[in-house]
Amino acid sequence: MKNSRITESINSGWKFLKLTQKDGLSQLPIEMPEHDDSNWTPLSLPHTWNESDCCAVNAEADEGGERYYRGLGGYRKSFFFSKEKYAEKEIFLEFEGANTVAEVFVNGKKAGVHKGGYSLFRFDITDLVQLDENNIIAVKVNNAPTDYIAPITDQGDFTKMGGLYRDVNLIAVQKVHIDLTDYGSSGIYVTPQNISGENADVDLLVKLANDSYADETVTVKAEVMGMNGETAAKGECVCEISAKEKAAARLKVKINDIVLWNGTENPYLYSAKITLQKGENVLDEYTQTFGIRTYRIDPEKGFFLNGKYIDLHGVNYHQDSFENGWAMTDEQRLRDYEMMLNMGVNTVRMAHYQHDGYEYDLCDKLGMTVWTEIGIVNRMSAENTENLKLSLDFTENAKQQLMELIRQNYNHPSIIVWGISNELYQMSDHIFDFYSELNALAKAEDSTRLTTFADNQSWGRFLELPADVMGCNRYFGWYKVAGSAEMFGEWLDNYHKEKQPRPVCVSEYGGGGAISQHKDNINWENEIDPWGERHYENYQSALHEAIWAQFSQRQYLWAKYVWCMFDFSSNGRQEGDTEGQNDKGLVTRQRVPKDSFYFYKSVWNEEQMVHITEKRFKNRPSLIPKIKIYSNADRVELFINDRSVVAVERKTLDTNCSTVFVWENISIDNGKDNEIKARAYFTDGKILEDTALWFGI
Repeated sequence: MKNSRITESINSGWKFLKLTQKDGLSQLPIEMPEHDDSNWTPLSLPHTWNESDCCAVNAEADEGGERYYRGLGGYRKSFFFSKEKYAEKEIFLEFEGANTVAEVFVNGKKAGVHKGGYSLFRFDITDLVQLDENNIIAVKVNNAPTDYIAPITDQGDFTKMGGLYRDVNLIAVQKVHIDLTDYGSSGIYVTPQNISGENADVDLLVKLANDSYADETVTVKAEVMGMNGETAAKGECVCEISAKEKAAARLKVKINDIVLWNGTENPYLYSAKITLQKGENVLDEYTQTFGIRTYRIDPEKGFFLNGKYIDLHGVNYHQDSFENGWAMTDEQRLRDYEMMLNMGVNTVRMAHYQHDGYEYDLCDKLGMTVWTEIGIVNRMSAENTENLKLSLDFTENAKQQLMELIRQNYNHPSIIVWGISNELYQMSDHIFDFYSELNALAKAEDSTRLTTFADNQSWGRFLELPADVMGCNRYFGWYKVAGSAEMFGEWLDNYHKEKQPRPVCVSEYGGGGAISQHKDNINWENEIDPWGERHYENYQSALHEAIWAQFSQRQYLWAKYVWCMFDFSSNGRQEGDTEGQNDKGLVTRQRVPKDSFYFYKSVWNEEQMVHITEKRFKNRPSLIPKIKIYSNADRVELFINDRSVVAVERKTLDTNCSTVFVWENISIDNGKDNEIKARAYFTDGKILEDTALWFGI
């Protein structure tokens, strides 16, 4: 029985033009088939027009009010729909992401408008397509700031790149099919239930659509398979669908001898093949992956997966690459997540919006738990009055973003919390009530997961915003207003005991690091400019050492998320040694690991390793105040020009930072290159070495 669904990428063969207002191009009728696009730039998707100006600092943008182009762009593509292939089918255009407002036209007629830059959306273009002819698909995309699509105006410390920056697909199905208009979801919702011992029940909700003019009776079949393709359970039901209506089929199956999705230890996935049939004729078929797991978050004991405590430690991650900005390829995303896994990450916060579907799939397969959120950052309104009332346009769009986030990602076992906002600093009765509405909406859409938000206010009604668990964004040891790094633990204890009875995590912490900047004996209060030039790499790593020593003693923190994994584009910033970037990453935007990356690898990853810090600090005084080496070995020996200095035993180190080996006041030869060697000895007999070359001055 052959599946009659057609899914194909249409990323190639597009043409692009920046439709600037100043040149009068924004008024061009690019949607009309006869429009001349011969001088447009040919390209393949994904694409963003901010690839080259996303890190702008002083440049004046063509328009948009910021240092990079925030305005209108046009895309056109010719596509031949053959009658043999597409006759009697419903045809959908699927956009996996377009920032921020997208208007889609086929042959000069509007297919639809989507408002929101981060979620997948589809339009039914069946009635607009001309079979056995070339059809013109035109898209107007506008990333100009708005006051009603979160993040509004210029809120959020990141560049909001415009364009069709994710994949575009064509889907064709029979008149009776799995619904493709359900907020961009697959139309299939898999909910494991009654998970106990070796068995579990699985509830399967399948949404259906009948676009024909006749009532139909169909059979919905479900086959659940394990990772090796073996059948774990089967079920079916009969469903009646009235003409031009929608319906829902619900099946329940039982799986015996279940294998749990168990994080990085065993990220086991099942798949549910849903087949829609009329007699022996297959009308539609789709396979949905899912996992079976339980979790809970305790306010005192932290995070538990399948009944076992897990120390959740990880990073924040923005969609952004040095190669092409937001228009990332799946290969680039895989590279990034493999770097996270190599460092020992087991949880990721996808900041500050819905990410590409491939990322959630990756986290399912790699076993990383996920905090994912909608784009409410800082403000809900451009107004800032005492009794602030939100606009209807904003509230409706925020609810849409939340619905899209949950429905499109419902089946991912990696997702543990739905995030509602980041660092909200506006408050009024209306804002609080609307926040309550969003939280209730998330719980109604998905009763199996918890809700959360990231707070940096820590006072008044901000502490009372409705959610199951919460996170705090604090930058001790970086921004002076927070306090020194050594104060973090005490502050957390007071916050946890006196202010926030709910489970608490640290959703952001860290500091900047420029790999070209190093200095001995750094004084934080006098020699670090959080908003300026002095962002020493060795201070960043020392900051993380001090903070992690405190976090490691506090099990009540249900997760710890470093801000952030990679430096990312943030137009207007001019800090450290980069322009237009936030440099708090553990890795540069060019994917060069900083010393702090290796610190966390030594703590989080059991893979044997050794790393000499400050390798890029090439010119050193002949008496070096401190040589620092990260390793999870039992003993590390230091050599200067093949002369052994002394070996340090791990058991003699501070137990809260037992992977940081330190030698103080070490002499090197003046006026020449000195080879520094670290030799790490492990219990199993393995020996690893790392070297650095420093010039004595």
